[in-house]
Amino acid sequence: MEPRSTVRLSLKAYEALLPVATAFVEKSALAFGLGQQEALALTLATEEIFLYLCRISAPGTELDIQCRSAGYCVETGFHFEAAGFQMRAFNLTAVPSFEDETAVRETGLLIASRLVDRFKLEHVGARLNLTLIKDKVYPEPDSQDVPVCVPVSRFFIRRPDGEEVKASVRMIRHYCRDRFNPLSANFPGKVADIFAAGELDAALAMDTAGHIGGVLFWTRNVPQVVDCFGPYVFHPESDPEMGVLLLDRCIEEIARSRAVGLINRYPGTGLPTRYFETLGSLALFREDGTCVDVEASYRQLDEDKGIAVWAHPDLVPFLKAQYERLALPREIRWVTAEGEERSPISVLSAEMDRPRHWATLRPLLYGEDAATVLADHVRLLEREGFLALFFEMDLKNAWEAHFTPGLLKNGFEPRFVLPYGRRGDMVVFQYRTHSKA
Repeated sequence: MEPRSTVRLSLKAYEALLPVATAFVEKSALAFGLGQQEALALTLATEEIFLYLCRISAPGTELDIQCRSAGYCVETGFHFEAAGFQMRAFNLTAVPSFEDETAVRETGLLIASRLVDRFKLEHVGARLNLTLIKDKVYPEPDSQDVPVCVPVSRFFIRRPDGEEVKASVRMIRHYCRDRFNPLSANFPGKVADIFAAGELDAALAMDTAGHIGGVLFWTRNVPQVVDCFGPYVFHPESDPEMGVLLLDRCIEEIARSRAVGLINRYPGTGLPTRYFETLGSLALFREDGTCVDVEASYRQLDEDKGIAVWAHPDLVPFLKAQYERLALPREIRWVTAEGEERSPISVLSAEMDRPRHWATLRPLLYGEDAATVLADHVRLLEREGFLALFFEMDLKNAWEAHFTPGLLKNGFEPRFVLPYGRRGDMVVFQYRTHSKA
């Protein structure tokens, strides 16, 4: 990311400085490409956060605000002393309350969390990093502007440019619409922005006449592994080796990056099974309501020297079986409750794919009410029509493992382990009421 894509502001926690904070975020958001409406939403969220921090902080406390452009979104980060900050308002199930002054203050946080598309919370020592994320709004693509699909038998593979990325996404939408694709694949312009920002790479199969035969995308969210999407081979009569050669190009490009493995959760139409080991599957729903199992796969690229992971005893048998099957060297450390003091509240983030009725919960804070908070989220999401509910647990963080009893009690079951899926290995749970037997 180029330096001009990140700007920072440091100021004291005084309410009189509110116009400085809001003007900084609004002007930055507009400069980074957000529309007027999205920039206003991010500015209003900043106002609520800044006022809350001023009211709970000691006079003159230093606050840092950072705005960063990722091409397709703008991230506004707040870095401050964590003492007194109540995170429960960031739960999807939180409701406004005006019973007392403290409740009114927390209502401002609730409003801020609803004004943005998603957020991240991270403890760094005694300080807390809160990041609000607002996406750019992209137009629906023209259904008539789709490249022709023809059999491609003789082709070459190269990195596409931005227009070819958009053309490929249109083809995925049109010719591979019965597949399960990343939500961003609905918007060619968004994928092109992610590609231009350097957060996504691609390989394109094309013949000398300029016909696009197939494409593969990949991204690297963590140092150890690469996630790939596809390969998509658009015509069933194209060269059957096209998918293999697209994957070979991906592996060739990342070979010197010291990535340990390659993960595939969206297999497209041309994934060669001999290249991967199956991790497990999720039961996903199409727009017509039909349910199918979609497999997640893994290919090891380099020696895995092993890591330590944290797990609740109730999850240990599942993890042992998975690690033995995949021949992954892991030290499993148990987490147990031994009378130590814990936070009374739990906080979850919820990423929702409304068109396909999926929702993914991720832990932000573990507390004594974890099982109740999980149950409340399940009820709310089911009431809103979500058919597939997931939970992602990072085994690098010991505190996340404590969610296990609440997950099992509320009908979630572990489906597979993604090696190095987050900071450490990640376990993906699915709420089993809607999963296939």
